[in-house]
Amino acid sequence: MKIPLYFIYLFYTLALAFIMLVIVPRKRIYELALLGIFYGAIIDVFWILVIGLIHAGGYLNYGPLGFLGIPFMPPIAWTVFFIMFLYFLPDRKPWNYLFAVVSAGYGVFFSNVLSNLGIFEWTFSKVILPFGLYLTWFFFVTWSYLKQGKRFVRYVVRKKNFVRSKSRYYYPVQREESSLKPSAKHPKKPLKIKR
Repeated sequence: MKIPLYFIYLFYTLALAFIMLVIVPRKRIYELALLGIFYGAIIDVFWILVIGLIHAGGYLNYGPLGFLGIPFMPPIAWTVFFIMFLYFLPDRKPWNYLFAVVSAGYGVFFSNVLSNLGIFEWTFSKVILPFGLYLTWFFFVTWSYLKQGKRFVRYVVRKKNFVRSKSRYYYPVQREESSLKPSAKHPKKPLKIKR
């Protein structure tokens, strides 16, 4: 019995998710999940629409796993990929942008593997167009993550103060507000600036 081609979408998405769970700590997955959804799923849907409009290629044989020309599995797979990408992204130049170039090369390789399997198609070029697309995408992710994404993780995601216990996540005990106010013994004094 021949397996339908759309099962390949499930296989590679589950394989990526398994690799992510093995190599990325759970806390970092939680911290990077929202950025992974934005950089992976949302931007992938944008690229699917752009590629479809200019007839440069697109996904094939996704069967029941899609709607209005957009397959469900690739945005999930790109979300998982970008969680790993951000986890391994170096902090310093030029290594972070070199990492983006190497990742773009991986994207070209992987899209051609999917093309050979019959679930993706490039109509103009199998190397130049995909490499330009992935390089633009990954450079944008690298630049915006270093500019704003790290702050988002630090001040929005981590500010929720989730602490991992053995069985569940719970909020740490907050200090009472009265203990934060200046007392009668230690009134708040204005700072003196030395000139």
